[in-house]
Amino acid sequence: MTGKTQASIDGRTVTIYPVDAADPLAFPVVYSTDYKEAGEEVLGHCAELGCAPFNLTVVSDIEWDQLLSPWPHEPVVEKDDKFEGRSPEYLAWLLGTVVPYAEGTLGGTPAASYVSGYSMAGLFSVWTLYQTDFFAGAVCGSGSLWYPGMREYALNSELACLTRGETLRGVYFSLGDRETKVKNPVLQTTEDVMHDLIDRYAQLGIPCTFESNPGNHFRDVSLRMAKGLTWLLAQ
Repeated sequence: MTGKTQASIDGRTVTIYPVDAADPLAFPVVYSTDYKEAGEEVLGHCAELGCAPFNLTVVSDIEWDQLLSPWPHEPVVEKDDKFEGRSPEYLAWLLGTVVPYAEGTLGGTPAASYVSGYSMAGLFSVWTLYQTDFFAGAVCGSGSLWYPGMREYALNSELACLTRGETLRGVYFSLGDRETKVKNPVLQTTEDVMHDLIDRYAQLGIPCTFESNPGNHFRDVSLRMAKGLTWLLAQ
């Protein structure tokens, strides 16, 4: 199967990049929520990095702050932040609509499913691990783990996979080395939260890592995501 498939579903764009192989189901699928669809760029970097083959499903054109915030909160970064706490709604749509569409396009259930995202979508990718055991691992690229209440929630809640006696194949965290060098005291906590989660997951025997990248939050986004996927799919 070759070539991407793209569809508008409920006003959101879903793009599927299947593995160029006779049986794409022999390879995992990554579900990525992107602020701007950049699947080809990410896959190009993955090829350069020697990443293992995978099917990529990208969701874009969504209400970013509204759908990716796990619970409502007042603005933190900009005065027009719209943290409506609709992640449960978005996750239900992802699992109930996007996954069946992707698996129908690929012809069945792939070997494994992973979740990935950058910024608020990185926050969402970690949060999902506490809601469902559908995903075998996650990439949290410059994830907004500064989100008020997330540290406490993640450290005091149980990962969904553990309720079935299973574990995760890996969780990848990354951050630009200038991202916490800001005046906003909430954003300054991001790296500390990531290391707290890594320590917690290590205690549970879950492979995890943290990578520092040069630059601020907006530098080399596709490359950073590709580095995360390369690590995760090697676990």
